[in-house]
Amino acid sequence: MQKLKIAFAGTPDFAVESLRTLIADEGIEVVKVFTQPDKPAGRGQALVPPPVKVFAEENGVEVLQPEKLKKADLEGLDFLVVVAYGMILPNEALNVPQFGCVNLHASLLPKFRGASPIQSSILAGEEKTGVTFMQISEQLDSGDIFAQEEIEIGEKNSLELSDELAELGNKFPEILQKIAGGQLQPIAQDDSEATFCGKIKKEDGKLDWEKDSTEILVRKKRAFAGWPGVWCEYEGKILKLIEYRIQNTEYGVQKNGEVFEFEGKVFVKTIDGAIQLKKVQLAGKKILAAEDFAHGDSNFVGAELG
Repeated sequence: MQKLKIAFAGTPDFAVESLRTLIADEGIEVVKVFTQPDKPAGRGQALVPPPVKVFAEENGVEVLQPEKLKKADLEGLDFLVVVAYGMILPNEALNVPQFGCVNLHASLLPKFRGASPIQSSILAGEEKTGVTFMQISEQLDSGDIFAQEEIEIGEKNSLELSDELAELGNKFPEILQKIAGGQLQPIAQDDSEATFCGKIKKEDGKLDWEKDSTEILVRKKRAFAGWPGVWCEYEGKILKLIEYRIQNTEYGVQKNGEVFEFEGKVFVKTIDGAIQLKKVQLAGKKILAAEDFAHGDSNFVGAELG
């Protein structure tokens, strides 16, 4: 059997599992890897390579980090496989590989096209999500679908869900071979059912005590478990709510966002009940149990969080 010659384009940890599977497969030759340029990080702003670059170099695969992919970069390939690359492919390059460009998107398309499908599926209260193997087209995440794999969301947070979805990239070798062999034909998406999600911003993690139900507060905590976390304002500073859980009683407190104490535990009034604070972190300080934070700050109980 002649090996499929492919290039891989990806950047974060999420893409590494797909690359790992493709490199290990005897029927596939990964001839080169494209990833984003190294980015400055930390206080020293030293350049840090993307996880995909690190993994590819450890496995002896050529790594390219162009500011923009060019048509010539894809000549002579059977496929370009794309997983969380984070850069737009030029339209003139999409049909250069013999069998086109195949992308793994972390939702059950056409739901949650865009940059934050994992967080958005949790925020929307979806029971299931999954990945879609699709032909890349000129329109964002609107290409024809080759295959989908479903998983249950349950109570998973975005980090746990991301790890589980990334593992579904191990289906790539089978899917690519079927496409090349004419055994898998793409199916058009129903654009009328499409939903969209943008890039997550720090502001998305801010809790709104006048609008967010306890269920929404819990979904936000799960959705933003990695970054930006969930937070509110206390005395002009950012207070991260590291851990909390729903309580179905208001204990007579009237103001939404008010901190109160009951039987030695710390709570915040919400529009439909309360949440019990377990761990909090004031900007620039260490994580503390909510009770310890309250005991160390006499203004906390009775304060209205912003």
